[in-house]
Parts: sequence; structure tokens; C-alpha cells
Amino acid sequence: MTAGTALLPPGQELKPGRRWWRRLRYIPFIALVLLSVTALLVGVVTKADIERRVNQPASVVSSTTDDDPAARACRPAMPAYDKTPWWEDEDARESVWSQHTSDVAQPYLIGPNGWVFWSDQVDQYASQAVGRTHLTEPEVTRWIDHFKAVRDGLARDGVEFYVIVTPSTSSVYPEELPEWMQQTRGATSLDQLMAAADDLPLIDVRSDLIAQKTPATHLFSWDNSHWTDFGAYSSWGRIADCVNTFYPDGQPLRTPAVSGSKVIGDFNEWASYGVPSPGADWSAPVYDEPLQDVTRTGADGKTELVPGDATTDAGTLPIETTVGAPWTGKSALIFRDSMGGGLSPLWQQSYSPTWQMWHRYRAGFEDPESYRQYVEQYHPDVVIVQLAERHLINTPAPGAGY
Repeated sequence: MTAGTALLPPGQELKPGRRWWRRLRYIPFIALVLLSVTALLVGVVTKADIERRVNQPASVVSSTTDDDPAARACRPAMPAYDKTPWWEDEDARESVWSQHTSDVAQPYLIGPNGWVFWSDQVDQYASQAVGRTHLTEPEVTRWIDHFKAVRDGLARDGVEFYVIVTPSTSSVYPEELPEWMQQTRGATSLDQLMAAADDLPLIDVRSDLIAQKTPATHLFSWDNSHWTDFGAYSSWGRIADCVNTFYPDGQPLRTPAVSGSKVIGDFNEWASYGVPSPGADWSAPVYDEPLQDVTRTGADGKTELVPGDATTDAGTLPIETTVGAPWTGKSALIFRDSMGGGLSPLWQQSYSPTWQMWHRYRAGFEDPESYRQYVEQYHPDVVIVQLAERHLINTPAPGAGY
């Protein structure tokens, strides 16, 4: 037996060593596993972040300052009040709310002084009034992007544009809500939208109305969910200031002088529910000088001549109006709802013709026409959108615009 050739016991023979490069074949598999785990983690985190953003309430803190001309003219600061959002004390407020679910299940709610409000059966009115129903960040972004797209599209066609969000009674008279609702009330969807308005001609008239209200001044009705004709007139100075700031060329919007107001009737919206009226309180302005008579033409082609201070009710829409000498010398295409009735005499003196029709922001309301198609049909100088605060929960579809 020569050296190096000694036989080893069975099972102890030297085996050829594995070549190191053969181990490299596992690297793609390991890398694939690592990438899969990383993608899973990223997906989970991204999904959680998206869900958080989708459900995150929009801010009520404005990004603009009082030095901004648009903010100063269109959205003056609200009087100091507790705007602590519902979601910052949600458990405590939901606890109070749960004690009154039977109240909200009824069609209406009555405050301590007899004022009547819709419950959640109409556009979640009660929940919106206290901020329980509010807007998320993506919803506010959709509103702002939508109005900017409409504004920019109209501007390219040489058309002016502004938006009026007419407030609910609860935003001007929160002290008339049921006392348990006053205890839970916080920031609202309107606060959220106005905080994000940026450079839009988006008009907030709440502070002016709050400043003007007195026990003897009927800006809103205690037995009707709308502002009165005098309440609408009382917002016009803010509207004119905003519009004249944004569009200084040409004849400005005027605010006609009045010598006061007068009660013209009782329009009890809840009479069919058996709710008694506290009394007549529907107030209208008394103009110092008569307004021009207005010719109205309905969808059926029939015309009528009405006094200048006559309101154009939403039940008559769509409708065209004309006057002999419009204050601005411009025509206006107006998308509105029932809150636009109080503003209609002032629109009809300011513009001629006006074409007034329902806006598209009501729940379930579908309109196949685009803003551009309306402009191509009517060729207006101005497009106005007026929508009631309670319709803010009906956010435009993503990408909707001009």
C-alpha cells in the first residue's frame, strides 16, 4: 500500500467538493421572495395610506390669508365660534347623538323657540347641520378641481364664472337648533369647502347674514327651510363685492337701496306634517325705487310680464327672463336650486337675458349636457352656479369639469 492510497472504512470516503458557483442558482429565487415580501409590505402600507386619506376629514383651516383679495372679497372670516370638528371628539358626540336617534328618525326636528328643521331624511340635513356628516379630503379636492376646471374652461371661451353656496338655516341660526344638537355642533362641510377655496370666485355669505340678524329681522323662516327674500337680498352686497373684485371691467353689479323690509306671508313648509306655524315671517325687501318689470318665458314658450321684485320659483325652471336695461349689460346662464328664488329678482335686473335651470348637484339628478354644450347653445357672458349648502354631500364625479 503506497502513501495516500490507504483505504478508508466504508462511508468515510472523501467526496468531491461542491462547486461554489452552483449555489448561485438559488439567488434569483431568494431575490424573488424578497421582492414579493417587499411588494406585499408596500401594498399593505399603501392601501392603509389610501384608506386613511379617503376617510380623512378635510381641514377647516384655510391656506389663504386675509391679505388675499379673493378671500377678503368673497369669503370674509366667520365670527368667532367653536369650530371644533365632530371627528375630534367623535365618541362623546356620537354618544349624545345615539340618545336622540328616534328624534332624527322623524321627518323634522323642532328647536326650543319653535324653529323647524329637516331631519336626516332630507340630504342628511341634521347630521350636516352639526358636522356629523362632513367631507373627506378627496371629496373637497373633487369639488375644488371641478370648479377650477369649469372656471378655466369658461375663461378660455371668454365667459365669467362665480359660485354661491347658499347656507342652511342652521349655519346662520345655530342657536335655534334643538339644544342637544347645539351641544354637539362643530365645523361643517361648508367650513371645509371654503377653507380649500384658494383663488376660486366661491362666495360665502354666512358672516354677513350673521352680522345682520336681529330678533325683528327675518333673514330665514322659522317654518321653512329657505332664506326669505330679504335674507337673499341681505347677501347680495357680498356677492356683488366678490364679483366686482374678480371682474372689474365693464358695468359692476349694483346693490339697490332699500328702506327696510316687510312681512308678506307665511309659507309653512311642514304644514302637511301637522306642524303649526309660529306666525307669518316671510320677509321681503322694500326697494327705494321700483325695479324694472320682467318678461318671463317658460319652456312651453308662454310669456308673462311680472313686477321686478317678483321671485322666480324653482318650480318654473327652466325659464328665460329679460328686462329692458340690465344693470351690467350682460347675459347670464344660471344653474340654481330653490334657494335661488330669493336671488332671482336681483339676477334678473343685473343680466338680460337670464336662462335659469336646475343645477346638477342634487342627489340622483342626471344631466347629460356639459357646461360647454350649454355655453355653445346660449352664448352667455356669465355662468353662475348657486347651490344650497345641503347639496355639498353630492360631490362631482372624479374628472368631471367643463
